[in-house]
Amino acid sequence: MPPREKSSLKRGRNSTGEAHEPKKPRRSTRLSQVDDEQGDEEVKQSHLPSPVTRGATSDGDVETTKSGTVTPPKRNPEIGPQTPRSSPPPPAQLSGLSSPPDDTQPYSQFLAPAPIAYEVEDEEGEGVWGYVVPLNGVAEPLVLRKRASCPVSASKTGKKTGTSKVPAKHWKKKEEEYEHDKGAKGVPAEGYLIGRHPECDRQLNVPTISNRHCLLFSENRNGDLVAMLEDLSGNGTYVNDAIVGRNKRRELHDGDEISILDQARFIFRYPRKRDGNGFMQQYKINGQLGKGHFATVYMATEKASGTSFAVKKFEKRSGPGERSRVDGLQQEIAVLMSVGHPNMLCLKDTFDEKDAVYLVLELAPEGELFNWIVTKSKLSEVETRKVFIQLFQGVKYLHERNIVHRDIKPENILLMDKALKVKIADFGLAKIIGEESFTTTLCGTPSYVAPEILEQGNRRRYTRAVDVWSLGVVLYICLCGFPPFSDELYSQENPYTLSQQIKMGRFDYPSPYWDSVGDPALDLIDRMLTVDVEKRITIDECLEHPWTTNQHLSVTDSTDGLTGALAGLDFSKRKPVRERTLLSSINDVKVERTVATQAPDQQPVTVWDKNRGPHFDHTETTEPQAQEPQNGQKGKVEHSVEATPSDGRDPGEFLEMGGKGDEVLFGEADLSRYPDKTMAAGAPEE
Repeated sequence: MPPREKSSLKRGRNSTGEAHEPKKPRRSTRLSQVDDEQGDEEVKQSHLPSPVTRGATSDGDVETTKSGTVTPPKRNPEIGPQTPRSSPPPPAQLSGLSSPPDDTQPYSQFLAPAPIAYEVEDEEGEGVWGYVVPLNGVAEPLVLRKRASCPVSASKTGKKTGTSKVPAKHWKKKEEEYEHDKGAKGVPAEGYLIGRHPECDRQLNVPTISNRHCLLFSENRNGDLVAMLEDLSGNGTYVNDAIVGRNKRRELHDGDEISILDQARFIFRYPRKRDGNGFMQQYKINGQLGKGHFATVYMATEKASGTSFAVKKFEKRSGPGERSRVDGLQQEIAVLMSVGHPNMLCLKDTFDEKDAVYLVLELAPEGELFNWIVTKSKLSEVETRKVFIQLFQGVKYLHERNIVHRDIKPENILLMDKALKVKIADFGLAKIIGEESFTTTLCGTPSYVAPEILEQGNRRRYTRAVDVWSLGVVLYICLCGFPPFSDELYSQENPYTLSQQIKMGRFDYPSPYWDSVGDPALDLIDRMLTVDVEKRITIDECLEHPWTTNQHLSVTDSTDGLTGALAGLDFSKRKPVRERTLLSSINDVKVERTVATQAPDQQPVTVWDKNRGPHFDHTETTEPQAQEPQNGQKGKVEHSVEATPSDGRDPGEFLEMGGKGDEVLFGEADLSRYPDKTMAAGAPEE
């Protein structure tokens, strides 16, 4: 075996008895390779960490070339921008190197630490949770920091008063201007988007890449910070050559390779320190705000800042239905991480703990729109218009991103203040449907679902238009105080169940409830509640409708469409004179208390008691007992959590809706009461 002393990767040894003066050779000499005989020499392996790989290196890390310079491995996942080659040294410099006996560092130790080129010096201070290092396709690494894409000022999409008259395209233009500015200089979302759209954090201008191809975000898991990748594409995002799949997620590990088709490859790396904290270390629970199908909502205060948030707690359970709960939760996180809009509820953080998953959300101090409707019996046209301009803009934002909400209802529309600034919430059923623009899952809340959702499974195929239908139902309720479709309308003269009424688009505007509402509002509702999807109004057309813009149509307006629709308005729908059951008459909604917040810029929080009794001080997750209406009427009692959606409902209705006990078609919303067949409406008067 050749003697170790002749290895030119070390400085030459002196004899044991000789004194030596350690002398640092020139950098160009250290970076040089030896001649052909180096391949036959043995290099002792070192166990010292390498600044390049952060692990032990071996002789496999050394690669000789004819040019006498170092060539790093082609696909070393830890190496970013390469160190420029040094100039070849004169031949005389290749000899005469010496080294003390204890110097056994491998050659890779003398390479400049490449990660310094993109690592942030104060990773913890800047909230860095990862790096996306390009291997090809793009040049600059992407530093992943904790960031807040919201709240966004409502003025970004125009000031809404409900009384101002604006041109037809005003509100649509305001939304598009917000989109443009956000893509050019705003923060797209809480997470980081990679794709073709200009708003993406890493834009890839390749036709085969989706507008928003994949999403990267972080979450806290049992005290550790972990990175997640959500595949939003239709043609594939790959991690270590394995496809993730549309609407599916994958936890990332240090060194994982992310591939966007064959167009771009990246290496994911964690920061040097990635310790996180558990939920209870960062937040203090103040009290319970509400309870839904799958989760309990609490008010909590961040210990570090004193800011109050809403915390949605999903308890971990076992048994049937758990998988759909987890899928819904993961979908909600992905959607909230990928959006940022003045009318979307913001997600601040997520914690995956042993007992539950916690979503830390923006706090809506005035609670649900449902409570507001019940306490006022109904809203005025001005109030309703102010709310719906915001809803139309928010849903347009979702639809532009191929996201369909699928569960729009007053319980999922939250009020930020008494001036009726609203935000859309609860994305548990939302779905990123991709660019083919349809989906087939049976889901929603019966009173609000579109007729195409109620089709048999083999014929069920629906689009973003289901959200327009649901908004039409909410618009109807806001203006009169009761839903357009209801089991209370079932009678011998009108033998149609709730689902049959929806499928037929069978509803009217009974007097006296609708006498004060103008014709443009009725026209808009008619067009939103159109059974034929192809003829149903789009969300863009909703923003341009005369009712939304508060414009009166002139008789000289020759445009086809809105004027023609008003001219052909079926006024027979106004003729029925019957009694209907107002939501305010069967729901007992009152303010339980008002809770002050610690942060000076946050307004007090209104805690609502809806059909259940005081609950703010109850932080346990046991099922509350539903109460009977206190107004003497016999209303159907809805529970906040049902064993299956078919509990307490007519099995025949659910058979028509896609199958008895279908796990994703919810009963009426959490603790809210709606009219049913026990509250028969008055027959139309002749």
